[in-house]
Amino acid sequence: MSEKEKAIQALIQIIAQNQARQEQQQELKEWFTRLNSDLMKAVKFLQQA
Repeated sequence: MSEKEKAIQALIQIIAQNQARQEQQQELKEWFTRLNSDLMKAVKFLQQA
């Protein structure tokens, strides 16, 4: 697995963990939503690179 693929997988894993936390802590929903949006932009950028 290339470094790029490892980075993509790590970001996807972080997003999944954040979604689980988001469900547990609704008061942080907006913050996690913005964070996950930014992380998904990073995933898409790496996939296109």
